[in-house]
Order: sequence, then structure tokens, then C-alpha cells
Amino acid sequence: MQETRLRLHLALGAARMSTWDATVVDSKVTDGIVSWSPDGAALIGLAPVEQQQHYLDFLARVHPDERAHLVQYMQLRVDQGAPYHCEYRVLMPDGMVRWIGCRGMAVYEDGIPVRTLGLIWDDSPRKQQEAELAEQKELAEVTLGSIGDGVIATDARGRVRFMNRVAEELTSWNGEQAAGIDVAHVVRLLDEADGSEMENPVHRCLRERHAVGVSSHAQLLARDGRRMAIEDSSAPIWGRDGTVLGAVVVLHDVTHERKLAHQLSWQASHDPLTGLINRRAFEVAVADALRSAKDHGHHHALLYMDLDRFKIVNDTCGHGAGDLLLQTLSQLLQRRMRESDVLARLGGDEMGVILSFCPLPRALALADELRQAVKDFRFVWGERVFEIGVSIGMVEISEHSKSMTELLIAADQACYMAKEQGRNRVHVYRESDAMLARRQGELHWVSRLTEALEKNQFRLFSQPIVALNGSVNGAANGHAAGHQEVLLRIAGAGRLDPGASGDGLILPGAFIPAAERYDLIVPLDRWVVTHVCRHIQAERRRADGSRKAQLYAPMYSVNLSGSSLGDDGMLAHIQSEIAAHGIDPGQLCFEITETAVIANLPKAQEFIASLRALGCHFSLDDFGSGLSSFAYLRTLPVDYLKIDGLFIRGIAGNDINRALVKAINEVGHVMGIRTVAEYVEDTETLAAVRALGIDYAQGYAVGQLRQLS
Repeated sequence: MQETRLRLHLALGAARMSTWDATVVDSKVTDGIVSWSPDGAALIGLAPVEQQQHYLDFLARVHPDERAHLVQYMQLRVDQGAPYHCEYRVLMPDGMVRWIGCRGMAVYEDGIPVRTLGLIWDDSPRKQQEAELAEQKELAEVTLGSIGDGVIATDARGRVRFMNRVAEELTSWNGEQAAGIDVAHVVRLLDEADGSEMENPVHRCLRERHAVGVSSHAQLLARDGRRMAIEDSSAPIWGRDGTVLGAVVVLHDVTHERKLAHQLSWQASHDPLTGLINRRAFEVAVADALRSAKDHGHHHALLYMDLDRFKIVNDTCGHGAGDLLLQTLSQLLQRRMRESDVLARLGGDEMGVILSFCPLPRALALADELRQAVKDFRFVWGERVFEIGVSIGMVEISEHSKSMTELLIAADQACYMAKEQGRNRVHVYRESDAMLARRQGELHWVSRLTEALEKNQFRLFSQPIVALNGSVNGAANGHAAGHQEVLLRIAGAGRLDPGASGDGLILPGAFIPAAERYDLIVPLDRWVVTHVCRHIQAERRRADGSRKAQLYAPMYSVNLSGSSLGDDGMLAHIQSEIAAHGIDPGQLCFEITETAVIANLPKAQEFIASLRALGCHFSLDDFGSGLSSFAYLRTLPVDYLKIDGLFIRGIAGNDINRALVKAINEVGHVMGIRTVAEYVEDTETLAAVRALGIDYAQGYAVGQLRQLS
């Protein structure tokens, strides 16, 4: 563990950066609050502890000559919605001046700026290097010949005087050949977006007499025709008398970094499984279509598509089959899209389509073609053949449409009506659909869940959570059999029950959101706690109380909702059931999500502390899905981190996900928390998480579901 701490410390120290996190109040940066990490606070001369200060208090530490410019620049970038990159000086408590570099962007909610996020770092070494260039020219030439970046020095007219070895390799120019040639011919810069020629930063530096950088989209066109992504900066070389003797330009090859940045950007807007754009990007596309309709009178159509019988494939053949089905259907549908159309995966088995510049009659015909294509498709898995249908809800996007949100809701409601009318059909939204869908949905779920509770139609299943190495296992907690996560189903699914699987069970993804919405989730959680305790008691009695049976008794993980964490009677109910059934509290592990905890952190901490004092365990589920995961982790005394399946699925072929999971695992181990990889569905994923040192795995690759007696 000490080695892991050291490794993390070295990695963070090597970065020499810290985060900038400041709120924006009423679109004004000066009214916000800056939140500092210890390293960030130390950068500007504060005590190295986590703290907050008003933006104006931060501004007081900025050099007086630069305060007005910094405020004006940051406010302008927030108003424009553009990233910012600047540098400024701060006054340290000992009277010294430190240069700070910063890079970041504004974060918006509903189109309103709410905060600025970015990185800051100590830029003083670079500034000092620039200041010393003029006096150390000869020494610099020797030094620059061995560094990893390309360096070119020019005279006052921008003609090349010196190139180091790296600059020669990057440009494919020999230093002797380039001597005396205009630097713009040697360092040819193109815009990555359209290939147009860009102004050489050396000429701008000499003209404006200050250091300049190049666009973040610049490419260097080498003499041999190669293109590479670069970042460069150019600074004037000053003589002792204040005249500009020339300029020096530093070329940094960022091909790998920019490729990684593009990949991160792509992942932020695309579904990693299908390659389609995700819900967030689709909402932007819907907003653009709406703007086009209102500004120019264009007509578009929005389709909300929900696959029929997808859950049958997923439940009977596993997530691997479900993933392959989604990938295959995505390719099938994409081939039928027109060039101007947009296809997206909105989540699960739901997809969205924008039929651009398409009047309603034509859109209805195209939608029916998509429906028929899915209907005609046959999915083969092993010896089984599945017929898949799709229910499609359609809404017109016109100048009379109100908002992007209402369009999405209307399309969803139209899709609901298509399912209600028998599935495998296209339903065009009407105003009456919203009220009907809402009323029918409420009546169906309230009555269905109440009936299931009254008639004891809920069923408990479990899936093993298996130790991945010999040194970490359930025996460490006195339970050599390890974990079993408890999963809830409703038996006796009817034809009209949404979310019904092929074995007559309703999956939790269908009824848990409804239970939470209609205040039925707490009774469900209590039902599960009671019946898990009964099961543990029954298992102990069957084992006749033998010592071996007690040692190998499994620990059962029970999911608790945010409502249950805030319920005044849930803690007493759990304590009462443990006592009434005479079970070992150590056989119970409660799974909670970060979102549920954040909703009422003090009460959640008290709840966790009370049950852990009794001997129960806690897991933090879906860890990594929230931006503030690590911040809250320190305040929660949990025993296990269940890493979000979004990062685990496909980890064997995804370097970014592997790096994120590795970081989560190492942080968890530093804090003494064991880690669990969810959605381990195949041998490749299992091998990948085992290699990373994850403690436990859960998924079809290590264990199937079984019903609890």
C-alpha cells in the first residue's frame, strides 16, 4: 500500500498541475467562489489545504497590472462560450512574483454558465527561460541541441539562423539548407480543420514584439509531405539595449496527445458500444433542428425507437449477445439513413433518429421502412434465432414546436403509445397522447407494484461476486463463500407488462424507476431486507448450525435506494429484522449509489456508521459515474467500490477505460477499500480486470443468476 501511495504521489507531482474550479453567479465570474485543492492553494500562496475563497479575494493576489485584463478576458470567454488559455502573475506572501498558466472552459446548464473548470500550473520556469535567452545564447544552442522539442532561432526578419536536431527531424529540413530562408517556408503550418495555410507565429511575434502561441488545431507540413499535430510558441530575443534581435520558436509534437484528446472528445459524444452519437449529442442535434425550423421554416421529424423483445435476448443469452444485437441493428439502421439524417443510441435498447428536411408524410414512410427492416431482421445466437421488432414514436419538428425537451418527451410518449397499441408499429404524436400515456403509466405501475407486494409476487435472485486472487477473498470477513448480490424480479409477467423477459419475470429496470417515482421504493427495500434475512436464517437452519457452515456462509449484498437512506424507519427496520431472525450482521452488505448518498450526505453517513457498528458492510455502487466520486469517497466509510460497468465493458480493447479503472483501483486500495468490477461478461474482460489487480469480479463470466429459495 505504501508503494501505491508513493506511485500516486509521484504521478501527481510530475504533472505539476492543479485544478481550477470556480462558480459563475448570474453570468459574472467576479461573483463566484473558487474551490482550491491543497496543491492549487499552494500555487497562489495560500495554505496547502482544501479551501474556498471569493473570486475577488483570489483577484487580490493577482499582480495589480494584470487584474483588470484577467477579469475582462475570463468574462469575455465565458460570454462567448469559448475555452480560455492565459497566464498571469500572482504576488506571493514573501514578496516574490510567480507566473501562473491556466487553461479551461466554462460549464453550462440550460445554456447558462454556472462554473469555470480548468487547470493551473506554475509557469515561472518557462518565463524565466524566456528572459534568460538573450544572455545565454551560446549555452542555449548547446542545450537546445539535446532536448526533446524542436527549436528554431531566427533573425529580426524571420530568417532561420539555428535549428536543433529535433527541429530538423520534424521539418525534414537540414539546418544548413534552411539557414537564411524565411521561417514560414521551413515551418509550414496548416489548419487541421480545412487544410488552409496559417500565419507563422514567428512573424507575428516579431511584429507584435511579444510571445505568441499557435492554434490548438495546427498541423506542421514537413518538407517530405508528412503532417503532424504540433503545439508551438514563439518568443522575441531581446538585446541588451531593448531591441529585438530575432525570435525563437519551440515545436512540440503532440500527435499522440491530440489523437488522445480527439478520442476523449469522441467518447464524450458517442456511444462506445455502437459508435452512434449518444443522448447528449442527440439532444444538441434536436436543438439545432428546432432552431432550423423556427428560423427558416424547415420541417424535420424526430423518431423515438424502442426495440421489442430485446430483453429476451439479453436475459436468455447474456449481455454479450445483447451487445452484438445492438451493434448489428445499429449498422443495419445506419445504412438506411440518408446523408442528412441523424441516428443515435439513447440508452439501453432505445434509439433516436432525426429525419432532416422531411415533411411528415415522407417521414412516416421512411419510419415504416425502418420498422420493416428491423422486423425482417433475424438475430442468430448459437442455435437460437430471434425475431426483433421495434416500436417507433414520431413527432414533427416545425416552427410551432416549443422546445427540445418537449419534443423528446412527445416522441417518447408516442413510442409508449405504439407499444400500448400492440408494438411493432409507428405512432405519430398527438396532443392527447401525453395525458393518456401519463395516466395509463401511473395506473399500471401503481396497481402492478401494489399487487406484487400484496400477492408476494416478488422473487429474489443472486449473482456471485468472485475473488480474483488468493490473497483477497471473502474469508477475510469470515465468509469464505464470498459475496452474492441480491437481485429483485416480479413473477407472473403479463403481455402488457413493460420490461418482461422471456421467462415470465419483470426486470428491475422496468419497475424500479416507477417505484421511486410513486413512493413505493421504501416498501420494496423493506421487503427485500426481510426476505434476505429469512433466507439467511433458513440456510443456517438447513446447515444445522455447524461451524463449517458458519465459516462458509456467504455475504449477501442488498441494494438500498436513496429514499430508504433518508427514511426515518429503515434503520430501525434493518436492526429489527437482524435481531428477529438471529442472523450474523456480517452476512449483510448494503449497496448504495453515490447519487443517493449525495442527496442527504449527513444522514447517509449516520446510517452507514450505525449499521457498520453493528457489523454490516457497505458497497458504493456504480463508482466513477459521478464527477465528484473521489471527493465524496473520503467521507464515506465503505468496504467495497463497485466500479461502474460503463468502464468495465470493453476494457480489454480500450486504453482510456483501462487507465480510469486502474486509477480507481489504486485509489481504493490506498484507502483500504476493496474493488469490484461489474459487468464482467467474457474471458477477455475477466483477464483484463485481473491483470489490473481488481479484487472481485461480477458478471456472466464468473457466475450465473440463481433463485434464492
